Amino acid sequence: MSSGALRYPKVGSKKALGRSGPTTPQTDTMVPSRLQGDHRVSAFHASPAGSHAAGAGPGYAELHAGRSTAPAAGLPVSVTCGICRADSFTVLYPAGVAQLNQIVQCKQCGLMYANPRKNADHIELETRSGEWDFAAVNPQRYEKEQLQIRDYATTRALLNRLHPARGKVVEVGCSCGFQLDAFLKDGWEVLGIEPDRSAARQATNKVGIPTVNSTLESARLPTECADAVLMLHVIEHVPDPVGTLREIFRVLKPGGHLVLETPRYDTLMYRVLGRRERSLSCDGHIFFFTTETLRKAYALAGFELEKLEYVGRTLTLDRLAYNVGVIAKSAFLQRVVSSMSRRLLLQKLSVTVNLRDMQRLCLRKPPSEAVRGAPGGPA
Repeated sequence: MSSGALRYPKVGSKKALGRSGPTTPQTDTMVPSRLQGDHRVSAFHASPAGSHAAGAGPGYAELHAGRSTAPAAGLPVSVTCGICRADSFTVLYPAGVAQLNQIVQCKQCGLMYANPRKNADHIELETRSGEWDFAAVNPQRYEKEQLQIRDYATTRALLNRLHPARGKVVEVGCSCGFQLDAFLKDGWEVLGIEPDRSAARQATNKVGIPTVNSTLESARLPTECADAVLMLHVIEHVPDPVGTLREIFRVLKPGGHLVLETPRYDTLMYRVLGRRERSLSCDGHIFFFTTETLRKAYALAGFELEKLEYVGRTLTLDRLAYNVGVIAKSAFLQRVVSSMSRRLLLQKLSVTVNLRDMQRLCLRKPPSEAVRGAPGGPA
């Protein structure tokens, strides 16, 4: 098999996962009926068990070996800095003040991160049954994801310009697949990676997006198989951000692009709100990047900056009201606001808000001659 091919494995195939054993979550590739036999599906393939193509980065276990202190069951994990691996930090917010985890700042590189911390989100997501209807159980998030496709119209236009012949695009953390559906309509070959089985099924069965139900590392995509990768509001959740960026670097073709978006914490809003800042309050967020610390992370992986924007989001008024409850740190207020918002049908109204508290980057993997010797690149 050539490293650039990306064909879909059989649904439920162990080859999709690239490893076996009872301790490893099974990886399924879900292919919608409308794309069965479509050339855009046959363009993708996961690597065979136990193998990476030449120049591949390490697997998930290798990436994370020795980087945390394993706790007793149910206890938080003590970790080192996700960028420089230093173990010297200042406590910014003790556990329970900003969120569930204690938040610290590395004295060496300045990265803010949760330490000690609970398991990263994908551990919980991979153990869910996936039998419930995502749209019915979490309608606010479902509506939000549909609504915010418009926020990325300029990003699709940028990638369409950078890749006029289109090509293959992979979204890491594709959720229900709405973003990839827009790319599919623009002529791209698409593949979603989503550890939440319910969201992955929603992407496949209701939106029609081929989806691998796993983490990026467990999907074991071939080297240099994608022209573009999307990772929108995911890097703050993963246990090893530099390791994940290196895996994306490996998967991208030389000259390919990564679009990355995450909250930022070098803003006026964060200085004013502190522990009440809405993104800081999310228990699933375990890394908190400034513009500079994110630059250090992607540079370690070998990427070059193509474009940087400070962006906002389109929100329904009920979601905006919910965020007010988050900032107030009041579970009671959140419930009251959510209930009133639904009664007033505020979910039917939307507004675009840009507080410049999120950073969206278009990163480039250098051409072949510049990649050799780069972290994660070919030897």
